Amino acid sequence: MLAYWIEEREAIRVLKEDGEPRPWSDDRVFQTTYFTNVHREDDRVTKWVRENYTYNSLSQSLELGMVAARIFNYPPTLLRVLGYLNPYRMNTLASMLEDLQKEKIQIWGGAYLITTHGQKMSKIDYCVELLQEANMLLPYKHGTTCREYYDRLMIIDGIGSFLAAQVVADLKNTEGHVLQNADDRMSFSAPGPGSLRGLAWYWEHDKVTPGEYPRLIRGVADDLYWIGEMQDLQNCMCEFDKYCRVLTGTGRSKRKYNGGN
Repeated sequence: MLAYWIEEREAIRVLKEDGEPRPWSDDRVFQTTYFTNVHREDDRVTKWVRENYTYNSLSQSLELGMVAARIFNYPPTLLRVLGYLNPYRMNTLASMLEDLQKEKIQIWGGAYLITTHGQKMSKIDYCVELLQEANMLLPYKHGTTCREYYDRLMIIDGIGSFLAAQVVADLKNTEGHVLQNADDRMSFSAPGPGSLRGLAWYWEHDKVTPGEYPRLIRGVADDLYWIGEMQDLQNCMCEFDKYCRVLTGTGRSKRKYNGGN
């Protein structure tokens, strides 16, 4: 069923980009549920980030910018944040975001769930503190592999495995960044909660642990004769979990999709 999900999701992308009318799939789950693309670089927000968060726009703050990109994941906010990602303006970022909140202007995108992890503080203050901590650790001048950057990002309290890997994916696809030519560019991936659940669906296990992830994701790649980036396959496992939950009625997607008639 995973191979079906990959083929159907990619076919929908092609039909939609070619300007074909809805529905782009006969599958009711695909018609009503939002899924990211098979290849992460095809996603709308990722395309925006790639065009706007560059060395020309951010210079030495590029790596910090990629952390911000995935914390907020919403281009209008990222456009506003762009000028605050330097040591001289970071202390005024929270005020700017609070002004947006007062005006009831959307701040965060819907693709990633960002919370305060139970801490009694505002979501804005929490996100700004994440960026301030990231600012002390980045740019990472000694990292040359995706794994090294991932480990560096995991030092930051509040950035988990999923978010750290998303930042790594952005960096390795940024023109001029050292990770473009990393030895583990194709092989690196790291688990998030959704991809672990996706692996459990695929292998018909009750649960998959992070320790089991490398072996099981490699097994999926072998089954599919996967030749792309392992991070794309990890992303597919996350979306596959969503598909299976909606299909079986055991869960639902928080983001609806208007892909039907």
